[in-house]
Amino acid sequence: MRKIIFLLVMQFVLFSCQKDKAMEGQGIQLPLECNASEEFSIHYLHLFAIDRDNRIARHETFTSSHIHDNTLHAILPLGRYRLALVANAPEESIVIPETGEALESLFLCLPHEENTNQEANDISTALQSVSITESKNTLPPIRLFRRTGVVQFSLHAIPEAISNLKLELSFVPSSVSFSGSTTNTFGTITKPVDHQGKAMIRTFPTKKGEATLSITYDENNKSKRKIIPFSEAIDTNQIIHVDCNFPELTEGGIQGNGENLLQNGDFEKWSNPTIEPDHWHFYKDGKDSVALKITGPQARSGQSVYLQGKTYLYQDINIEAGKRYEIKMHVKAPSTSFPWKYYCYWRKTKSTALPAEHNKPIQAQSYLKQTDGWINVFNGKSFIAPEGAKLLRVEIRTYSKEITPDEGIYIDDFCVELVE
Repeated sequence: MRKIIFLLVMQFVLFSCQKDKAMEGQGIQLPLECNASEEFSIHYLHLFAIDRDNRIARHETFTSSHIHDNTLHAILPLGRYRLALVANAPEESIVIPETGEALESLFLCLPHEENTNQEANDISTALQSVSITESKNTLPPIRLFRRTGVVQFSLHAIPEAISNLKLELSFVPSSVSFSGSTTNTFGTITKPVDHQGKAMIRTFPTKKGEATLSITYDENNKSKRKIIPFSEAIDTNQIIHVDCNFPELTEGGIQGNGENLLQNGDFEKWSNPTIEPDHWHFYKDGKDSVALKITGPQARSGQSVYLQGKTYLYQDINIEAGKRYEIKMHVKAPSTSFPWKYYCYWRKTKSTALPAEHNKPIQAQSYLKQTDGWINVFNGKSFIAPEGAKLLRVEIRTYSKEITPDEGIYIDDFCVELVE
């Protein structure tokens, strides 16, 4: 373990936002520890003072120019509170809340350049309670933990005719909260592969089976893609090594082939408005289920469905184990209090689902509520059907205890496509 001691120079009073107020407090040495063996340095440092109500009372920013001989000095106000530190997150890759907002409003983001995602910075964070007294001049060490992981890629046997070779890591979180939860927003990080066939991508953590890896390249004046087998989780402070041979990779894409395997996935067919849309089913007797036909400005395209009450609406389709499928489910949830989930299953038969660990990637693990207009809940994700799967159940659920006219979700343009 390598310890770096910083003396933070700060001019802030914890419970005041007025910078011209007389500074009070105690000069403190603040030791920081890095939870990594490799070289660690700070280029940006954001420090937040957190009050007893978990609100941000003060924010100060430092750069490497404030660091001399790895030493900074801090004048901290007397009392008990918490310090939240974010290292190596420049302004463009951090959403900083206003003074008085909760710490949960602080988000770390992938940098953007020309409307595309760039790889994550080497961000570390720390959160620690402190007690400052007049007799104290040094705090116990505060340990910074890395918030990102790394994929190191090596490609061999690359044909000479290949050019413009790039590595793409898709369906990675484009932002995470300070506490580590994702925001259900995803992006794709692209990095050039060097002449030795190597590339490295730093990213926020992903669960097993969530992210996909591929290479893009030009050959004979055509743009092509090959899929890299990849199902590992990417954890913080972890390096994953991916080593493969170009000729052994399967040519293809990560998007569907355009042929919808669902019947009536756009909900345009509805022979009997008193029951479910054609080819769709309510779970069990559906006595608490409500699906209403919607047209006009509230619809996404043509005709949409408005779900209310406690409604499980689903359709089963035949699939092949080992094949990759892209799932699309467009939802608009205007209410801040109406709970719903997307809840799909890989199934052996219509009555038997595969074990839960196979289905977690295609199910919301907690209740969802308001959306910012229409969203595709899978955001372009594709999934490999696990061994033993013969059916895929595409299902959307709502969980209201009673039917209220203004409480519900809109759904439209559901789709399952084979990725070839």
